[in-house]
Amino acid sequence: GGGLGHINGTTQPEPVECSESGDETPAQSTNSSIFTIQENPHVNQSGMACFTKYVEVFGLGVYAESGLSDEQVLHAADVLAELLDNDEDGVVDDQALLSRLQDMNALVPMFNSEEIDESPALLDFEENYNGNGLGAVLFANEVDPENPGLWGADATIEEIMHTINHIGHVNLYPDAFGFEPNSSLLSDAMDEARGGQFIEHPGEYPEDAWYHYDDVTCEYDCMAIEYLYWAQVANMGLLNDTETCDGIDDEWQPCSKELLESMDALIYALITDPQYMLPQIAPDGQYNPE
Repeated sequence: GGGLGHINGTTQPEPVECSESGDETPAQSTNSSIFTIQENPHVNQSGMACFTKYVEVFGLGVYAESGLSDEQVLHAADVLAELLDNDEDGVVDDQALLSRLQDMNALVPMFNSEEIDESPALLDFEENYNGNGLGAVLFANEVDPENPGLWGADATIEEIMHTINHIGHVNLYPDAFGFEPNSSLLSDAMDEARGGQFIEHPGEYPEDAWYHYDDVTCEYDCMAIEYLYWAQVANMGLLNDTETCDGIDDEWQPCSKELLESMDALIYALITDPQYMLPQIAPDGQYNPE
C-alpha cells in the first residue's frame, strides 16, 4: 500500500485530543535492538502532537502512537537501519541518500489504526502535518516483528522501502528512478513489465505482462513505486515461497531472484547496479552492526 500519499497541512491547526492509553510495559527482551525508544521530542511540531514513542535512526525519526508495542516500534527502527546500512558495518551505504533523507526530514509514522476514531495521531497528522518527509505510513495491524517482510503479515519493509525510494532515490537519481512516464530507466523497465506504457489502468493487461497491478486508483507514479518495491523484495528472496507467490500472482509474477533476472532483465540490472547501492539483503529486523 502507498500510505496516505501527499498530505497538505491546513493553515490553522485544529487541536486534537490525543489518546491517554498506551503500552507502558518495557520493551520485550525478545528484541535485542541497539536502538532505544524515547519520548517524542517533537510534540510541538505541526501534526506530531499525538505520537508518544520516538526512535532516532541515523538522524531520521520513527514516530509511533501509544497503541504500538515497543517491540513493533523497534522492529521498524531496525528495518530502517538495515535498509540504509545493508551490510551492517555501522556505516550507511549511500551517504548522499542519507543526506537527502535527513534534509527532507524523512520519517516513519506508525498509527494505532486506519480508523480515525481509533487513532488520534492519524487525525492530527492528516490535518496538520505540513512537512516533505512522508513517503508511507504503518498501522499497528501490519507490523509483525516475528515475520519480517512476510507478505500479508508484515508491511514494515514495504512501507519503509517506499519512503526511502520516494523521498530519496527518485530525487537523488532521477534518470534512474524517476516515476514519470519516459523519465528514467525505471519507467522504461516498467513499460516492458506491464506489456506497454499505460498512463492509466488499461483495464486488462496484455498476456505477456508480468507486472499487472489491479488497483485502478493507482496512477503511473504509484505503479512505479510499487514496481520498484516488488523488484527489490523479489531480488531479496522475500517472495520466494509458494503461498506468497500464489497470493501475489494477480499483481506480480517473478517471485525469485532467478526468475526476476530472467524475466525482467532491465529492472534486475537497475536494482543490482552497484552505483545506486540499493539494499540486496532482506532485513531480518535485527540490526547488529559489526
